Amino acid sequence: MPSANTNTIVKSSDGQDIPTYIATPASGTGPGVVIIPSIMGVASDIVEWADRLAAEGFVVSATDPFWRDEDAGNLEGEADARDRGFARMGRVDEAQNVTDLETLLNDLKSRPECNGKVAVMGFCFGGGYAFLGAARLGIDAGIAFHSGKISHLLEEAGNVTCPLSYHWGDEDAAAPMDEIEKVQAVFDGMDGAEITIYPGAKHGFMQPTNPPAYDAGVADKSWTRSLEILKAL
Repeated sequence: MPSANTNTIVKSSDGQDIPTYIATPASGTGPGVVIIPSIMGVASDIVEWADRLAAEGFVVSATDPFWRDEDAGNLEGEADARDRGFARMGRVDEAQNVTDLETLLNDLKSRPECNGKVAVMGFCFGGGYAFLGAARLGIDAGIAFHSGKISHLLEEAGNVTCPLSYHWGDEDAAAPMDEIEKVQAVFDGMDGAEITIYPGAKHGFMQPTNPPAYDAGVADKSWTRSLEILKAL
């Protein structure tokens, strides 16, 4: 039996409608996972990853982190997508996004399919929120693929009490090796925090919608490790 999925809304703390894609397992209960995507929004590859998680027994909420922006929504296939994506990233209110993330996590916890454990999975831009969810919201795991820079957040590392698993390529233009080394130096002193670096992999290796960067072999390895962490919750 396939998992169930739907586009729906979750009420924000200020009474607005957060658009989110919900994918639920066909049967049973499992941890909840909020996916925070790249600057492209909830593109087709994000929906595919959400569905794959649901097929593995997880309850998933994939949400556009720019839904409050004047230029919200999925930019996949738009000719000016990159410029628009970077522009709205520059306008983002990080504190508001963390508040919205807390709302989404609480929504997952309230669903009968959720066993009460919750994680955040970030792609690119969303990688910072996997860390912030761990540092500020008490999630049970944070996972990120080719995350943007998070070294400016590391002063909050002492608040993290859950597993963190970050996956980068050593040819990531958005998070060069000097950035990754800063994170590694802090993660080395934390329990349950890990970084995996893939030789030759570029920013976007998890995204089939980004053919120049997508690397199926690296994506499979990253995904396998991520499932190991999530299934332990």
